[in-house]
Amino acid sequence: MLKRQIRIINIRANRDKPGLKPQHVCGLQLLSDIFQSELQGDKIGSKEILFYPNHEIKEELKTFIADTKTAGSISLLIQISLPPLLFSASPPKSYLALPPRARKVILKGGTAVFRPIVLREFDINFDVNITRRGYWPQGGGDVMLRVDPIVGRALNPLKIIDRGTFISIKGRVNLVNMAKQVADKMISGAIQTISSAMLTEINKIKPKIEVNIEKNVIKGSDILLWAETSTGCIISGHAISKKKDVGKLAANELLNNIRHGGCVDEYLQDQLIIFMSLAEGKSQLVTGPITMHTITAIHFVEKMSGIKFQISKFSSESQQYLPIEKLDYISIISIKY
Repeated sequence: MLKRQIRIINIRANRDKPGLKPQHVCGLQLLSDIFQSELQGDKIGSKEILFYPNHEIKEELKTFIADTKTAGSISLLIQISLPPLLFSASPPKSYLALPPRARKVILKGGTAVFRPIVLREFDINFDVNITRRGYWPQGGGDVMLRVDPIVGRALNPLKIIDRGTFISIKGRVNLVNMAKQVADKMISGAIQTISSAMLTEINKIKPKIEVNIEKNVIKGSDILLWAETSTGCIISGHAISKKKDVGKLAANELLNNIRHGGCVDEYLQDQLIIFMSLAEGKSQLVTGPITMHTITAIHFVEKMSGIKFQISKFSSESQQYLPIEKLDYISIISIKY
């Protein structure tokens, strides 16, 4: 988007298996396809890549297909492609097709959390349509991302600094070729965990959890929980069926994110950074503890764009900014001018 050549070295150098994985290679190739750019080093295991950007999307290019050809994260591909598609010079609609062999289709935080916040705060429009769910290790997911490019304007600045009061807890259990009793167990575990937590903010709220049953060639399940507030904040918890006590795990993740006191959960926190950097004007976001993903996102956005972020600790009781070492939890991230 910045039309700058990029060289990245020592990719995932500290991991047990360093270098690019199939989903990373697929994501890089997707970007190259979107901008008709030159890409070098796009091989599995590669520790260095070079990206030579071209110009905007050609007018005739409206549909892009990404296939990891093995286990991979569709959510990663969506995060990679959404910003450039928003700022492309394409016709009114652009499509990213993710075919059946792209494996994982569950967005961490889910479209029920990410999409409403991004649409409302930045005034953009996109849809994520999961036509078929896939689970590790079988895969089988099928997803379509539709993006309306922005024409003649920048993104609106984000300002999420008041969590408000909690007004509802919702959830969804997805079952693919599994018995309804699996969902009943998840829901029971989630509700019991939330009730026994005795959190003042939510102790009078009765969770409403729906069940989505699908037929497919694969088998799997997951549960997504989210809490909504009076000011429009959405905070989530999620777990998949490969773990024990799935409902309890999702509920505990939700409860932990509520206890942190921020306006977003630990996953949405880092996903908003790139959009904040692309917005015109000062953005502000109150979060819980800053995650390593967020620190990394800020580091690279600053390095590539010249925009500076400021992270301060914030006391919700005194409504005052504090030195960063004085408070363990609530933080406020803002664009610094």
